[in-house]
Amino acid sequence: MRCHSTSVRQISISSEPHRTIFLKLEWAKDLGSGFIILLSDGVSAWSGEVSEEDVSREAQEIEMERERYVGDLHLALTGEGPSAEGEYSFHLTPERPGSPLQLSYEKVQSDISFRLGVVELQAVPEPTEVIRELISHGLEQTACLRAKNQHLREENQKLRREQEHITKEMERYVQGKETLERDLYSRFVLVLNEKKAKLRALQERVRELEESIEENRPRKKKTDSEDREAIETATDKSPGEESDYGGSTEDEQEDEPRRPDPKPLTQEMPESSPMDDSLNDITDVAPCRKRRHRHLQQLETQAKRAALEQRQRSRSKRRKSKLF
Repeated sequence: MRCHSTSVRQISISSEPHRTIFLKLEWAKDLGSGFIILLSDGVSAWSGEVSEEDVSREAQEIEMERERYVGDLHLALTGEGPSAEGEYSFHLTPERPGSPLQLSYEKVQSDISFRLGVVELQAVPEPTEVIRELISHGLEQTACLRAKNQHLREENQKLRREQEHITKEMERYVQGKETLERDLYSRFVLVLNEKKAKLRALQERVRELEESIEENRPRKKKTDSEDREAIETATDKSPGEESDYGGSTEDEQEDEPRRPDPKPLTQEMPESSPMDDSLNDITDVAPCRKRRHRHLQQLETQAKRAALEQRQRSRSKRRKSKLF
């Protein structure tokens, strides 16, 4: 049987707890394909072999899945695993003349133990060779563990240097962050103060505009009252003017075209009646009334135009005061 893996461990026998026993295990692929056991107490040595059929038979006898059985077998014989200690025990039957030595291994679970397997061991003719192999394997394992420990120490130092570098970088980043925060805070304070100053200036400007509006209100009322008085005055003067202009002036009389003197009527023409005289008076007065009516319309138009111009000037003043 060609072996590829080797494991050496120290076991304790339940019947002889003070006796030191070394167990060497050799296997090819896994323990399910079979393995070889070497047992030595430092003076004598025993060896035995378990085949693949024996492993399958033991798994069937205890009614356990083969993969799970192989896993428990590996933990019991190699001692490799977090739950190996305290869950497995070994028993060694005393050697009798003419009968082989038997090593049995059991699993303890909830104060109940059941046997995982048993192997028959034959005495080795030259135990010193087995002891030498155990010592050589122990030294090799020590050298491997020492190299592994050195590698882990170097890795640890490398990680420590990286940690120190990262710590320094983090401190630098923290300092830069604090400096940037102070700079941004100072800029924010400046901007905030400028905004506050602008707001105060705008509030002062609004207050001044409100005061100017309050001051212009009486002026507006006074202007409106003056406009109304001017219109009333123009309206009151119209009847007087009409009375003044009730008669025609000398200029108007001069401007009027002179009527030609009526030709003397012959005796055949009838005499003028009083009705004809009244019609002549009406025709003479009509042009004078038309001229007075046109004059009154011009006066009313001028008064309205003056009031409208006064209102427009007051409105333009208010708009200028609001803008400034």
